[in-house]
Amino acid sequence: MKPEHSVRELARLMKIEQAFLEDCLRCGAVAWDELPEEPEVPPARLARLRRLQRLCLSLDIDVFAGSVIVDLLDQMDALQRELDRLRGREP
Repeated sequence: MKPEHSVRELARLMKIEQAFLEDCLRCGAVAWDELPEEPEVPPARLARLRRLQRLCLSLDIDVFAGSVIVDLLDQMDALQRELDRLRGREP
């Protein structure tokens, strides 16, 4: 992310709460270099942040714990896709 972009601008572009984005940056759930340099936010990044926010709100957990859970869910999804791919090749 370029220094001229503020957290407030990014939160507005991403349509998430500024305080939540600040928590994500503070605890390392999102790194500054992972944030977009241009005004458009990649859909995958938005989906991950929104998933994290929903999880934190619904389970009443902090961002760090939520990011661990989201990482594990992402890994599970990737493994399931690989398993489905391998099963599709078997007769």
